[in-house]
Amino acid sequence: MAADFVAIEGRSRNYYLAVVILAALVFFGFFCFGWSYFEGHQVFGSSNVIPWGMPIVLAIYLIGLSAGSLILSSLTYVFGRMEYKSIARMAVYLAIVLIFGAMISIAVDLGRPEKFWRLFMFFYLNNMTSMFAINGILYGGYFVISLVYFGFILAGQQTATKIMGTVAVLWAVLVHMGTGAIFGFVAARDAWFSPIKPFEFLAAALTSGMALLIVVTVLVLKLTGRDIKKDMINSLGRMLAIFIIVLALLIFIDKLTHVYEPAREATIYMLFGPSSWIFWILQVGLVVVVPLVILFHPRWGKSIGGIVLASLSVVVGVFFERYYLVIPGAAYPMPLYPGHIEGVYGAVGLFPIQWAEMGLSLGIFTLLGLMFMVGLKYLETLSPKELVEQPVNSPVESPATAAQQSS
Repeated sequence: MAADFVAIEGRSRNYYLAVVILAALVFFGFFCFGWSYFEGHQVFGSSNVIPWGMPIVLAIYLIGLSAGSLILSSLTYVFGRMEYKSIARMAVYLAIVLIFGAMISIAVDLGRPEKFWRLFMFFYLNNMTSMFAINGILYGGYFVISLVYFGFILAGQQTATKIMGTVAVLWAVLVHMGTGAIFGFVAARDAWFSPIKPFEFLAAALTSGMALLIVVTVLVLKLTGRDIKKDMINSLGRMLAIFIIVLALLIFIDKLTHVYEPAREATIYMLFGPSSWIFWILQVGLVVVVPLVILFHPRWGKSIGGIVLASLSVVVGVFFERYYLVIPGAAYPMPLYPGHIEGVYGAVGLFPIQWAEMGLSLGIFTLLGLMFMVGLKYLETLSPKELVEQPVNSPVESPATAAQQSS
């Protein structure tokens, strides 16, 4: 019921201060975009050897966060797990904001975002045998389906919500497996080519989406003065641990198959080359080792602070996993001329950090934060403060019903 949810007041000085700071950073990011628009992508760190930079890193990172968050909302609206109902609406809205950010990142990477419409000219201007064209269908459809899904939720249409929620979940699975296929189906890149990549991407989406949802839930409930249900956070923490184990297993199998095959030079470069510390410390360390140590600790793993710390580690680590895949993964030269070095195409690529690209990335992140904060003020996505905790698997009653019972 719509009465079970409210929007935040958003009238405090801290709220307006946060909005102003985020808006200023968004403006700085827009300035960086304007510079890249008129000067070209040479102001970025990408090159002919490493053609993709931070916009693509952000795109695949945000797509995973969005797909994972949307899939987790189905625990309530598709599978009827009412203990997660208080955060289910927020999860869907968060997914919409994140996929919007991913589409902005893709548009920025085009160099001429006003031609973004060409990506949706299916079977006319697009080569539909390309994974990029196929993912254009997946991303556009995902955005529309998510909006319709959220609309049904806000309207209180339970039957339509369940049907559309099922469609949204299945589509979200296709979205992130399709994103993994963009890399896994590139046979020319030995470090990327792998049939396991779509499943690894799906596992990463569930893991990072769950981790981000935990961090955002605790942060929002705490800042708005609402009670944090420890049992709910503990349950999400247990699911996060399972997702991390599955992701770690898929990463191990993927690397093992790459090392076993004859064309292993690119993988050896990524595992033991100059950028290998990103994999071992920031990916394996922050995504697998640190969170699992915390989550399986008898005391830390049952505390809200410990679960949030483990989740934050995963969110940061998965970002660097995306960075490691896109940039160092493309740095090792493709064997266009085996045994010869032909100009830059035979040398290992370099990716200099450019402040315009970093400023643009910061602007995209802050834009999403600003959209999320404004959405919390004008959309009914949170349970009222007065709402008492209900037993597991029981519907959440409205404040009016609770008042009648208390009287």
